[in-house]
Amino acid sequence: MSQSHRLASEVPVPAASAAAGLPARTSYLLIGLVVVICYANALNCGFAQDDVLVVTANRAIRDLPHIYQVFAQPYWGIGYEEIATYRPVVNVSLALNYAVHGFHPLGYHLVNLILHAGNCCLLYGLVTAYTQRRQLALWTALLFAAHPVHVEAVTQVVGRTELLAAGFGFLSWHAYLRIAQGRHWRWLAWGAFAVALYAKESALTLLGVIALAELCAGRLRSRAAWQRAAVDASGFLPIVGSYILIRRLVNGRFGVYGDQTYFQGDSWWTRVLTMSQGFVEYFRLLVFPHRLCAFYDFSFFPKVSTVTPRVAVSLALVGAVLGVGLWAWRRQPLVAFAILMFFVSVSLVSNIVVLTGLVIAERVLYFPSISICLLGGLGLEKLSQSFPQGKAVAVTLCLVILALMAWRVITRNPDWVDNEAYSRALLRDAPGNPKSWMAMAKVYEDAGDIAAAEAALRQAIAVGAHRAAPRTLLGQLYLRQGRIAEAEELFRAAIAGNPFGWRAYFALASVLARQGRLEEALQWYEAGKRQYLPHAQVLSSTAAGFYRGGHYQAACAIYEDALRRDPLWAEAWAGYGIVLLRLNRPAAARAALEQAVALDPNLGDAWINLGVLYGEQGDYLAARRAFAEALKVDSASTLAHDNLRLATELAFSR
Repeated sequence: MSQSHRLASEVPVPAASAAAGLPARTSYLLIGLVVVICYANALNCGFAQDDVLVVTANRAIRDLPHIYQVFAQPYWGIGYEEIATYRPVVNVSLALNYAVHGFHPLGYHLVNLILHAGNCCLLYGLVTAYTQRRQLALWTALLFAAHPVHVEAVTQVVGRTELLAAGFGFLSWHAYLRIAQGRHWRWLAWGAFAVALYAKESALTLLGVIALAELCAGRLRSRAAWQRAAVDASGFLPIVGSYILIRRLVNGRFGVYGDQTYFQGDSWWTRVLTMSQGFVEYFRLLVFPHRLCAFYDFSFFPKVSTVTPRVAVSLALVGAVLGVGLWAWRRQPLVAFAILMFFVSVSLVSNIVVLTGLVIAERVLYFPSISICLLGGLGLEKLSQSFPQGKAVAVTLCLVILALMAWRVITRNPDWVDNEAYSRALLRDAPGNPKSWMAMAKVYEDAGDIAAAEAALRQAIAVGAHRAAPRTLLGQLYLRQGRIAEAEELFRAAIAGNPFGWRAYFALASVLARQGRLEEALQWYEAGKRQYLPHAQVLSSTAAGFYRGGHYQAACAIYEDALRRDPLWAEAWAGYGIVLLRLNRPAAARAALEQAVALDPNLGDAWINLGVLYGEQGDYLAARRAFAEALKVDSASTLAHDNLRLATELAFSR
């Protein structure tokens, strides 16, 4: 790369010392050491929150020979199209993890740690390629390795979306810089970009970041240079088009469904004013990442549609930062790139360009944090060259910063040990967030403290009055306690407060069916389906309510809806089989129950019902085997014991 192709900075670097710095191999070892120091205790973490859905409840990753099927379903699985995510590459990586480690969390966290270390080394290579200054590259990569804002992306297994998107994005960028060396680099750049995009949609911003870097490096100053760049980039556009098309086909739309966004129905101006505060919070997280949180909502800054004093200050600060970046464009291109790349890389998740399912989040800063790390590296470089002892002072300051960062990372990692640790940490960091109280309610209920769970959900309702979820969850808690009337009242209140909260529709249909109000229940069920056709688990739960109310035909139809939604949902087959028995369709019931236990041998009730059916049909040996399987699932089941004894007597008496 010629000198004219490099990014300049405000620091004059003599030609003799331009390449000064530690050898690349030593730098890689230092980077790896910092990553290990920061994230070694993350290897003690289990699966928390979203990890459970994406790993332990994700059937797709357990079938490596047929893993290609993940390219035809949403990231979260069939029934989660509303979240509108499409990240098949991540599921492929999780399937490889499962093939080696099963459900042992250590392997998953270890892969995340290795990916982060690799990304830091790739960043070191990119800074070196553009500046030929290994010392600057090392400082930038070390700050990136230890930055506390990365904890959510590295320590939480589902943060792998960020790691893979950034890693393959870096590889694509490296290959792009080498296109002049051979056509194969062009194909590698396109292929790595495709993998990054199919790992997470935010990789799309990589094209803008590369373009910005090329402009700041002065490589696009002639018509010939623009023509060359157009040819080099020509393969990126079909990849983007294919991703958008396939994602739309799989999820039914490109963006997130209405009730999953925080700005549904709000004007673009409201989003701009509100997110100006979000950008300021992002600045704080990058510059002073002491106060961290796993989930941000409007309890951190309010949604606004007018210019308040806080919004005015936020707009002024964002404008000032952007203005400094534009001012430095010709004077200090490297500073300009560091500042402007932040705005480019967060554009897709800013809620200004498109609506997303979050307000702000630390994990989305994984790639944009290059901005502050590069600026920090430039500051350390300038300090090291300012006076004779500058290098020693810069190294000391870097070590102090790294120590503080590492301390914050190490103390944050335990927040993802398990669901209880996550819930308590979230409640500690965001007591005004209804999700915090809902998460704690689940912890309390699992521990058998129903009163505490109810109190937590009531607090969630108090701090999130506009949300349907807390009322729906409290109604479901009441339903499990048999408090039918109170549950119905909460479900109706949830729908009245947020008509997009489709879960309340199905819960209300179920509770009405249990009370014998069939016609009204069916009306709410159909209304819910018009809102969104959910996962088979929700439909199966709704069908169970109709079954308990004695409405077997309606329950049968809803179970069939569930099985059309997901034909591999074992619980739906089990419930369907029981309903078919009630409808006096023994052959169909037998087939359904056999399918249920074939999909999930741990369904003890399904084995018992299947054994009873076998016995009624006179197949006592098959009944005996079914009851024996039920005892493997629950050795304390007196029903299985009694039926096994009876089936054995009948089988051998013949």
